[in-house]
Amino acid sequence: MAHQSLTLLSNPAIYREKERLYLNVRSREGRVLSDEAVKKLPFVPDSSPFLREWALRRRSLGRLERYLTRRFSGAPARILDLGCGNGWMANRLAGNPDWKILAMDVNEAELAQGARLFGRENLQFVYADLPGLVSRNDVPGDEPEISFRDTFDLIVLAASVQYFRDLEELVFSLKKCLKPAGEIHIIDSPFYRNEVEKAAAALRSRDYYAGLGVPEMAQYYHHHLWPDRRNMGVENLNNRLFIKVLQKAGYLAHFPWLVLRGSADF
Repeated sequence: MAHQSLTLLSNPAIYREKERLYLNVRSREGRVLSDEAVKKLPFVPDSSPFLREWALRRRSLGRLERYLTRRFSGAPARILDLGCGNGWMANRLAGNPDWKILAMDVNEAELAQGARLFGRENLQFVYADLPGLVSRNDVPGDEPEISFRDTFDLIVLAASVQYFRDLEELVFSLKKCLKPAGEIHIIDSPFYRNEVEKAAAALRSRDYYAGLGVPEMAQYYHHHLWPDRRNMGVENLNNRLFIKVLQKAGYLAHFPWLVLRGSADF
């Protein structure tokens, strides 16, 4: 399998400290994986301490793939995996040759690993701060202007929205990148119903990172309130009785599956 190249559209020096802290946390958690382990994701050994977590992620991926198959019905689609990490999910989605996948993050180490491991023709790895690029509509250095506006049929953030500080700014930027009938999907991430729950979660996060010996990481992990559906034009695909039963039974993750459509106002 041929290696992919990693395209740099943002300056890595700006995000180096965040990346260093993040990788330090991942290492202390035992989540920095070998190439062989990454290639097998979302499958992990039965001995893994994260066996149940990856079973949940695998089921989320399966549900997303089925949704995409119905949504596009064999037609070509351009999909952005934002906050892709090492690109395991982007690689799985790229198994469908009708889908062109762009895997994007500001973690150079994990992106480089994914680009090295996954060499599909319909998969590209890009280092970029997309909201920043959309607002500036440029790239550093002598590169020509580049725009992601009106580009994607679907943008997915899987277990990554908590690393973006401003949810409103993020969605505003991402909607500019959607085609007219495009959608944003936010999965496998917690949301909080009110400020009390949000504050309690923030305290737990601070204690957790302090316990790991990396207290500085708390400033990069953000807690978002459950958005007002009427204002955001958002649908929770997990707001169904049988899904709630499966979540309560522990078969599915206890997170919403938020869908924002490009035609809805934020």
